[in-house]
Amino acid sequence: MPQTHLAEGRNQVLTALLEHVERADALLVLKAPPGSGKTFVTTRAVALAMHRKRRVAVAAQTNAQADDFCRRMAAEFPRIPVHRWASAQRGALQLGDSVTWITRTADLPAGPCVVVATSAKWAVADLDAHDPFDVLFIDEAWQMCWADFMLLGTVAPRFVLVGDPGQIAPVVPIDVSRWQTSRRPPHVPAPEVILRDRTLPVRVIELPVSTRLPHDTCAMVQSFYDFAFESWSAPGERRVLLPPAATAHPVDDALALLTTGSVALMTLATPPGGPPMEEDVALAQAAAEVVRRLLDRQARVVTEEGETTLRPEDIGVSATHRVMNTRITDALGALAPKVRVDTPERWQGLERKVMVAVHPLSGVTQPTPFDLSTGRSA
Repeated sequence: MPQTHLAEGRNQVLTALLEHVERADALLVLKAPPGSGKTFVTTRAVALAMHRKRRVAVAAQTNAQADDFCRRMAAEFPRIPVHRWASAQRGALQLGDSVTWITRTADLPAGPCVVVATSAKWAVADLDAHDPFDVLFIDEAWQMCWADFMLLGTVAPRFVLVGDPGQIAPVVPIDVSRWQTSRRPPHVPAPEVILRDRTLPVRVIELPVSTRLPHDTCAMVQSFYDFAFESWSAPGERRVLLPPAATAHPVDDALALLTTGSVALMTLATPPGGPPMEEDVALAQAAAEVVRRLLDRQARVVTEEGETTLRPEDIGVSATHRVMNTRITDALGALAPKVRVDTPERWQGLERKVMVAVHPLSGVTQPTPFDLSTGRSA
């Protein structure tokens, strides 16, 4: 059975967030582990602010995230009108009956409202001719660097930053060594800069439960976070069931570990000549073979919702570099259109019942900060 006693802790966080909406504090940072329901609590805080006749701005880091937030608002709070502010170059999407698609600054509503746009859209907006917003909610805030956050300073006087501290920091393609000792380095995630600066009046709350991560996975990634959280699933509650194999296969020993836990490690011997310097085709084939073997053996997945047969669409594969993902896609053959293969950056916020991950240090002889990022390792 799920650890339902953890629901009380999440409800307390929701209460604290709603209280912040009622107060005049300038900054709140909500730390959330993967799959902890941060969108759940954010939509409720936005709905309360709207109920209190506030002008609410919501900033997402990508158009996909902004669209998804609108869909959630339309599904959970259909009586609250939401305006999706997007570029004129994007075709209008049907995000729900309560969502209005707008592209011009002149179309911004007056009075109490909820407006959702990307951070980039808010950053270049000229809002001088419009009523000021009361509060700005920033979704996936750890994906926003301090320099980008500073561009949002004129949107509202109060900010709520919501995100996962374990996510991969924004990729900065220039040399940042000159800012290493800066008090507020522009390339560092905005919440980190805020939390380091003791002169800023910030309140911090933490979601204490992950509904996405199984119990043993939750314990494994805990060391990457500076706050405690638990898994919604009880120990051993999520696992893979494998029928007896008619013939032996090299990956079967690794797959057998998934019948008693959620994490299995499979290693390949380094070739006599050393690891491949460009493309590790053998590693790509091994990753694809794990996927194929799970499906060939008609694996079944056990979760809190019950037992289901594993489908190709339930499996995801991730490697740090695009060239490796391309080789894995090639190795999957006919399964490639059904199995999502992508980088850790693009997997953030998504989930599958089974994930096959290539270790970020596989084949790396001289690790760089890119390779050693804890977001990729976790």
